[in-house]
Amino acid sequence: MRSRLYKIIRQWRSVLIIAPSVAGLVIFANYLGLFQLLEWATLDEFFRLRPRESVDSRIVIVTVDESDLTYTNQWPISDAILAKLIEKIKAQQPKVIGLDIYRNLPVPPGNTELVKLFESTPNLIGVEKVVGNTVAPPPVLSKLGQVGIADLVLDSDGKVRRGLLSIRTDKGKTRLSLGTKLALNYLESQGMKLQMVDAKKKILGLGKGRFLPFTGNDGAYVGANSGGYQILLNYRGSLQNFQTISLQDVLSDRIPPNLMRDRIVFIGVTGSSFNDLFFTPYSSNPFRSPKLTPGVVIHANLTSQIISAALDGRPLIKFWSETTEIFWILIWSFVGAVGSRKLFLAKQLVNSFAGKWISFSLIIVLSGGSLVGVSFLAFLASWWLPVISPLTALVTSAIAIAGYYTVELQRQKTDLEILLETATAHYDTVTAELEYKAEETARESERKLAQFLEAVPIGVAVIDSNGEIYYLNYVAQRLLGKGIIPHTTIEQFTEVYQLYLAGTNQLYPYQNLPIVRALQGESSTVDDLEIHGLNKVIPLESWATPIYDNSGNITYTLLVFRDITERKKAEAERIKLTDQLLALNLSYSRFVPHQFLQLLNKESILDVELGDQVQKEMSVLFSDIRDFTSLSESMTPADNFKFINDYLSRMEPAIIHNQGFIDKYIGDAIMALFSGEADNAVKAGITMLNALDEFNQERQRSGSLPIQIGIGINTGTMMLGTVGGRSRMESTVVSDAVNLASRLEGLTKNYGVSLLISHYTFLSLNNANAYEIRLIDKVKVKGKSEMVTVYEVFDADPPEVKQAKTLTKTGFEQAVLLYNLGKFERAAEIFAKCVSVNPQDKVAQIYWLRCQEKGQGSREVEETS
Repeated sequence: MRSRLYKIIRQWRSVLIIAPSVAGLVIFANYLGLFQLLEWATLDEFFRLRPRESVDSRIVIVTVDESDLTYTNQWPISDAILAKLIEKIKAQQPKVIGLDIYRNLPVPPGNTELVKLFESTPNLIGVEKVVGNTVAPPPVLSKLGQVGIADLVLDSDGKVRRGLLSIRTDKGKTRLSLGTKLALNYLESQGMKLQMVDAKKKILGLGKGRFLPFTGNDGAYVGANSGGYQILLNYRGSLQNFQTISLQDVLSDRIPPNLMRDRIVFIGVTGSSFNDLFFTPYSSNPFRSPKLTPGVVIHANLTSQIISAALDGRPLIKFWSETTEIFWILIWSFVGAVGSRKLFLAKQLVNSFAGKWISFSLIIVLSGGSLVGVSFLAFLASWWLPVISPLTALVTSAIAIAGYYTVELQRQKTDLEILLETATAHYDTVTAELEYKAEETARESERKLAQFLEAVPIGVAVIDSNGEIYYLNYVAQRLLGKGIIPHTTIEQFTEVYQLYLAGTNQLYPYQNLPIVRALQGESSTVDDLEIHGLNKVIPLESWATPIYDNSGNITYTLLVFRDITERKKAEAERIKLTDQLLALNLSYSRFVPHQFLQLLNKESILDVELGDQVQKEMSVLFSDIRDFTSLSESMTPADNFKFINDYLSRMEPAIIHNQGFIDKYIGDAIMALFSGEADNAVKAGITMLNALDEFNQERQRSGSLPIQIGIGINTGTMMLGTVGGRSRMESTVVSDAVNLASRLEGLTKNYGVSLLISHYTFLSLNNANAYEIRLIDKVKVKGKSEMVTVYEVFDADPPEVKQAKTLTKTGFEQAVLLYNLGKFERAAEIFAKCVSVNPQDKVAQIYWLRCQEKGQGSREVEETS
């Protein structure tokens, strides 16, 4: 058996020495970054060869070039022209607007109009430059927190291949890039929010997308600057891959209908004279001069990449680990060495010098082409595989083997001639000497190879073509717990060496073993193997490849395996830590809602500081249980808490499912905020009343009395922020709009209704006719100098009450108008009819009594006069 191993080693010693040596040199050169520029150039070529992707219809770029400068006759364009441009874009109702033009200083005329426009456009994002020669943002947009950074990351060859999501400034503040901020604003309108999936690895989740930060050594990069949060750009394309319209066409009202509606709109310069052009993978072309890409197109590509990953699942650029890249280089080094060896030992080409080298060139071209083709196909699936380093290993190994066998054949030829000359006279002596030299050479080669295999820190096994173990090194015997068991067949391998399917007590299916698949001509790798010993379980990663003879038949299988206990342990700890972080994050969100952090532009509760605040247009909802004090006095403290928690758990989903969040609980009262449409707050109030009806039915079945609640909703500008001291702070909302919502909730009891809204909320509804609403009154709320118009929303009233209010709605509102005009007798008649149709209409009853009092007072005045 040992002699058979020596024979294999002797046959393949050139490959076993040259291929790993060449691979090692290439890997070392790769670590030094010697192939970095060539790998970048290959990646650029893949981008240009990749089939053109479809136009991203969610993005529109308003371009400014030389013809637009001629049209405006000024650069920078004046504030008046810029304000007019943004107004016309705003009229198209885009989701968000990105202004990729610096505006840190006014450009008269029209600065006042532009500032007012900035203040009234919450979906407008300006830019600043924070790295190198900084450029300040527009002061107004900076104050409103509507600014993204315009900085780009350049590689050492001057090209942009990475996208910058965010950067932390010297003051410790996180700044989002323009492309990131626009994408997040757009996705928030789709109900998607950025989440931290793995805090340790800084993996972010957004919809279907998972974002991993660039580390500086990803792909072909070696020691690159990884500051901020960077990702590799998976370009959609150049300017032609986006919808565009010129500044001149926008100002001249030549905008196609709905071109910008619900879309992301960029405004940026594209002309060659603006000095906002960059080299990208699309710049290099052997047949023409380099074509530069405008900065606004690079920002648009980053935005498109983020929203496409989140909404469509479009993959990001992926790459292998360093270990896998090493195996990849080693494999191609062996491919070059094995192919070259077979060629130079082929009997058909032994005596044909020209045919041998022509065939050698063809093999190099075909093998290299296969490598490039495989890498390009992988790139189409968004995998960036090394090309230059394995190609170098392939060619170098092939040339080294070719040189070795050329020299070896020449030496053998010379030796043979000498031996033949002396063979006739000294046949016996020469024969003995030759045999001794051959055996000595074989023993020396086998000894060196055995030393090498015994020294490697991984298990190595050789299996013959019959499936029997031929050789095990020391590490392999230690991991398996035993040496070679004679006459062990491949079917008995798993049982003899106690190989199990990971995580189970099931023997590993022998037909899935890498050695079985290698005997069938297939190289394979698995990492779901376990060895069950007496006192421990050892997880393994195993790799096997076939070894062929000169005729192309499989003679042996080389099996390599290693202990991956530490890797499995690290994976388990990472999963455990991730679960703990998710649980902790969920617990924090129960006290400080994620929505509140987002409104403060904070990524995490760790970023919140005392005094943080932001001004937003929002709707606020107040609800309270009527006569709760009397109800609670009839219950024990434990029953009180059980009742309140049971009630609040019914109300909370109604708010959350309508895009709102609960700011605070005040005993039995609820204060909720809605940062989106006012309709969300009204729908939440209706849903709460419907949930209350179900809750009351359950209470009545258990013998308890039903409860009633009042809900008040108001819409307006509010200040959200944090208040407190160093050791205790909380989030809060400060605004007259909040106080008004609370007063409206109190008025529900006076009018005997369940849900009241202010005229501010009424005017903010997308379609007031979609709800059952009637005008109630004009009141002067305590603490407010102006009158507030109050409306009742009665969608959640019992069916018979709702129908009666609908039938009397027109007459009721007419009577309210007559009452406000002082025509009390006519108003009283209509209110009386309303009461007759709907005796439960307390508002109509209140108005009828008011009319009686007002009418009586008017008659007394007339009689006195």
